[in-house]
Amino acid sequence: MLKKSLMALIAATVVSTAAIMPATAHHSTGAFYTDERVDVEGKVVEFLYVNPHGQLVIQDAAGAFWVGEMSSVLGLQRAGLTKAKLPIGSNIKINAQKSRDGSNRVFVRLIQKDGADVYKNEPEA
Repeated sequence: MLKKSLMALIAATVVSTAAIMPATAHHSTGAFYTDERVDVEGKVVEFLYVNPHGQLVIQDAAGAFWVGEMSSVLGLQRAGLTKAKLPIGSNIKINAQKSRDGSNRVFVRLIQKDGADVYKNEPEA
């Protein structure tokens, strides 16, 4: 019971943090390295399909939470990503730009579910 309460508290904290992140979001990827990427596999905890940037919260196998910033809702729609494609609990793999501050905050470039790409957002060359 204590473990469930602790997990619920952690999840609530992550979701609350993700909810306020749009207030601090920038309209660029300057907070993220352009040449350093990370692959993260885990379960979708929350998918905020909101402006100015979508937010994806993932919990990896070690229990760490990752907050992924994404494009605007229009950008997500243009890439073919809908909220229905990433229900809570989905197992996914992302490839993302690392945060310059060393946190588990990333800018998502690729999402794969069941081995297939469901979202791809690579910068133009």
